[in-house]
Amino acid sequence: IYQLRTGHAPLAKHLHRIGKIDSPQCPCCRQEEETVHHFLIRCPAHRAARSTMIREAGRAAASMTELLSQPKLLPALFKFIAKSGRLRAVFG
Repeated sequence: IYQLRTGHAPLAKHLHRIGKIDSPQCPCCRQEEETVHHFLIRCPAHRAARSTMIREAGRAAASMTELLSQPKLLPALFKFIAKSGRLRAVFG
């Protein structure tokens, strides 16, 4: 969660910034840079998982600020991350 809050999660934008990958483009949708906001709120590749998260946690889960700061939303956020499969290579 700390990495997501600070923008240091192993997503393409950060990995590109530190020289680990060639492009900051989202590998899932290839439509824009993969920032934390893109991953959590905008990426069309994760639309189904995001819809489930919002259904389970309520409208507050549609806000990145709320999602990363409200402890009651963390279970839904963790499910979203698991369903997205995006951080699996890093966290198992």
